[in-house]
Amino acid sequence: VNGSPVGLHVKGISHTILLDDMKKSRTFLDRNLQEIALNIFAEETAGEFYQRDAIEPTYTKIFDYKPQYNETSFDFLKRLSARYGQWFYFDGMRMQFGQTKTSKVKLINGASLHEFGIETNLVSHKTSFGGYDYNLASNITASEAKTNTGSVDSFAKVVLDRQASVSQPNLNIGAYTNQAQNATDITELAKLQTAGRDANSVFYTGISYLPIGLGQVFTIQNQTVEHELVAIEIIHHSQIHGNYKCEFKAIPADVAAPHYTNVNAFAIAQSQSAKVFDNTDPEGLGRIKVDFYWGAGSTKSEWMRVAQQYSGDGRGIYWRPEIGDEVLVDFEGNNIDCPYVLASHYNGKAKPEFFDSKNMIKGWKLRFGQLFKFIEKVGIWLSDPSGNEIHLDEELKSMTLTSSETITLNCKNLIINASESITSNAGTSISETATLDKTTVVGGILNTNVTGSKFLYVGGNFDANIEGDYNSELKKDHNILSNGKVVSNSENSHEIHSQKDIKNNSGEATRQN
Repeated sequence: VNGSPVGLHVKGISHTILLDDMKKSRTFLDRNLQEIALNIFAEETAGEFYQRDAIEPTYTKIFDYKPQYNETSFDFLKRLSARYGQWFYFDGMRMQFGQTKTSKVKLINGASLHEFGIETNLVSHKTSFGGYDYNLASNITASEAKTNTGSVDSFAKVVLDRQASVSQPNLNIGAYTNQAQNATDITELAKLQTAGRDANSVFYTGISYLPIGLGQVFTIQNQTVEHELVAIEIIHHSQIHGNYKCEFKAIPADVAAPHYTNVNAFAIAQSQSAKVFDNTDPEGLGRIKVDFYWGAGSTKSEWMRVAQQYSGDGRGIYWRPEIGDEVLVDFEGNNIDCPYVLASHYNGKAKPEFFDSKNMIKGWKLRFGQLFKFIEKVGIWLSDPSGNEIHLDEELKSMTLTSSETITLNCKNLIINASESITSNAGTSISETATLDKTTVVGGILNTNVTGSKFLYVGGNFDANIEGDYNSELKKDHNILSNGKVVSNSENSHEIHSQKDIKNNSGEATRQN
C-alpha cells in the first residue's frame, strides 16, 4: 500500500478458495449441470457466496453418470464449464455458472476508455470428429467448417469469414474422440468446439475509468461503432486519493460459447479396483455397475461393458462378474467418463480354490459348483454338484464318464472301437433295439450265460449255419412246436437215443422208409 511506513502488501483470494481446498472423487448420477453445481455450492460454500438464479447453465441435458475424480470441486466445475461451453467465474460478489451478467456500463473511447486496442486471431475454426457408438456398433462422425451461431460483432464476422483461407477445406479426416456416445453427442461436440474457436477470433483491450467486473457485459463506443463485450480478464488499480482504473481484456458478448471451451476436457484416470453391485443389464449386453473404492459419498457407476477375450455376433466367450466380486476397472483413453471392466481379482476374503505351490492346477468354478479343473500331468475334471463327471486320467491313461442318473448319446452313426476288450454291466437290465439289421461278428468264442429264462422271437426265418458240431444239452424237457412241417435231414446217419421210450405219434398215417 503506497504510503505505508513498512511497505505493507495485502494479497487476497476470492471465495472460490472454499471450492479448492482438497481433491475429491465421487459420482453424480441422473443429474444435470445445474443440479451438480448447486449441490457442490450448497455443500462446500457459505450461502452468501452464491445465488440460485446465478446458476443457470445453458446445457440442460441430464447425465446418467458424471464423475469428479481426484480434483477439487473448483477444478471439477472448471472442467465441466470448458467441456460443455458454460461461463464459470466469480464476479467479486457471487459465483456465476452458466451465463454472463448484463450491465449498463458504456465506455467511450477517449473519455472513459483509453489505450483501446483490437487483436484478431486468424486461425482455422474447422472441426472434425470421429467416434464409436457401441449400442449401434457403428462409426459416428461430425464436422463443422465454422459456427452457424457466431458473433455479429463487425471484427468477429470478418475473422469468421476469412478463417477458411488459412486451412484446407477437407473435413473427411477428423480426430478420434471418446467424449461422444452417439451421433447426437458428436454433432454437439463439433458445433460447440467451432463456437469456442469463434470466441477466440477477436480480443478487445483497454483501460477503463469505470468499474468493470469479470464476466460483465458492457459496451464500447469507438466513434460511430459500438461493440458489446464481455470481460474475460480484469486488473483493478486503486491508488491514493480515490483514483481508480482497470485494465480489461474482452471478447464479443454474443459468442455462443466461452473462449476456453474445450470439448476434449476430461479427468485422467488410472486402472483401479471396484466392487460389483449390479449385473442385471436391462439391454442384455452383459454390462455391470460397480462401487468405486473412493471413500464416503456417492461412488456408484453407471452401466459399463466387460472386456471379453473373444466376442462376436452369435459367438464368443461370455462371463459376467457376480455381485460382490472385485473387478479391475480401466478407462478408454484414460478418460474417467469411459470406464470398462478389464478383469476380476481375488483378494484376502475371496481366495482362489485352485492355488497350489507348484502352480499345477488351473480351472474354472462357477457359483453353484460347476467345475472345470486341470491338474497338469494328472488329469482333467468336468463336473457338477449332481454327480455328473467327466474325468480324463492322464496317469492311468483312462477316461471315466459318471452320472448319478442317465447318460444319453444321440447321433446319426455311433462307432465304438476297442483295441482289446469291451465290458458292459447293468444293475438290472440291458435293452437293444435295431429298426432294421443287427450284425454280430465274433472271431473266437461267443459265450452267453443266462441264469433265468431266454426268449427268442423271430418274425421271419431263423437260419443257423454251423461249420463244426452243434451240441445242445438240456437239464429238462426239450419241446419243438411247429405249425408247419418239421424236416430233419442228415448227409450221414441219423441217430436218436433215449434211456426210456421213444414215441412217435401222428394224427394221420405214419410212414417209415
